[in-house]
Amino acid sequence: MAKKRQTTGTPKRRKNIAAEGSEQNQPKKAAEYRSRAEREAEIQRLIVRITIAALVIIAVIVAVTFVIDRVVLPSQAVVTVNGETVTVREFQERFRFERLRINQQLNNVVNQLRSFGMDDNQIFQQLQQQPPYSDWLNELNFPDQLGQRVINDIIDDLLIEQYAEANGITVDEEAIENARSAFFNFEPTATALAVRDLEPTETPIPTETPTPYVSPTPTSTPTPTATPEAEATAEATAEATEAVELPTPLPTPTLSAEQILEDYQSLVDSYNQLVRSGADVDQAFIDDFFRRLALREAVREAIADSQEISTNAIWANVRHILVETEEEAQDVLDALAAGESFASLAQAVSQDTGSGARGGELGWAPIDNYVEEFANAVAEAPIGEIVGPVQTQFGYHIIQVRAREERERDEIDMETAKDRAFSEWLQAFRDDPSNEIEISDIWLNYTS
Repeated sequence: MAKKRQTTGTPKRRKNIAAEGSEQNQPKKAAEYRSRAEREAEIQRLIVRITIAALVIIAVIVAVTFVIDRVVLPSQAVVTVNGETVTVREFQERFRFERLRINQQLNNVVNQLRSFGMDDNQIFQQLQQQPPYSDWLNELNFPDQLGQRVINDIIDDLLIEQYAEANGITVDEEAIENARSAFFNFEPTATALAVRDLEPTETPIPTETPTPYVSPTPTSTPTPTATPEAEATAEATAEATEAVELPTPLPTPTLSAEQILEDYQSLVDSYNQLVRSGADVDQAFIDDFFRRLALREAVREAIADSQEISTNAIWANVRHILVETEEEAQDVLDALAAGESFASLAQAVSQDTGSGARGGELGWAPIDNYVEEFANAVAEAPIGEIVGPVQTQFGYHIIQVRAREERERDEIDMETAKDRAFSEWLQAFRDDPSNEIEISDIWLNYTS
């Protein structure tokens, strides 16, 4: 028999389902709320991490760029001569320095020409037509030309340094100071003659050294400005009749040796400041520049001694006509043979307008002052005969030697001969195949 379930008479109590459900949902909502907050916090942390990472990457890029621009690239070799290198940084310093020097020299020339009464248009034409000013203008307008010259100067300096070291040629502080003085046209021994007569002495006119060509156009001779005269007036005449005691003019103060040295040192200091600020170099660079000048001079003297340059030279009185082509030169020869005047032809057709204006006259000069082809023709030409055409780097020359004789070299001519001997030696030394010279084109990126 089945067992009955016992029940009570009271109604059963219903469970509060809604309440129970609410209580069961509360932990779930709290859990969901905490999860959302954690996710937002995680997102915030992620954003911070990404930001930091981006900043780190940017910093690394900046640092790498800085290292490349300031360390790696400036340390690259621009020129290597027999294993000795010059870096981009050194090239940049010398480029800035040379550019500053050119600007300074041109400014000095412009100021001087203005003092002669020339206007800006005349000055510009003069600079464009006359070396070395025309070369300087080209180097400023075309920085690659200046950069190429700096490269060549660097190679020359390295070769001179290596030659000096191999031959025991050195310079001391006195030699460096002499080079500095020469650069500023200052003669230290002249300070002993600082006290001079008050009477002005006539300034000697420099003797022009003829060359087989002159500037494309004759140098303009400044016209002296007339001193204005005071206009006579009645009042001025009346005043002049009165006895007026004029003050005695004071003599021009004579600079002492100490003052001359002080002015020179002030000039040096001003120049150093200009170079440091204008070329962005330090004093060590400036000092090394004068050391290089002194070493170059020492090697120049050594080369002159080794070549035993004669104290005598053959001088010649020469006139010439310069034309561009061989056909034009033949036309000139035909005209001369037909009786045309040499001077008239020179004035009419010579490309050397300087000597052309003088009828082709170059005057007396040592023949070794001329370029090789011209000098050889002058040395061999019979006196009075017309020779040519003689081709040089400047064109074709028709030459007449009026006279030729041997003379003792003066001091200026001796220095010119030393300069020429040194230049020829340096070019031959540079062309020596035993010298290993390597040039990188990277310098073209650093001429701005």
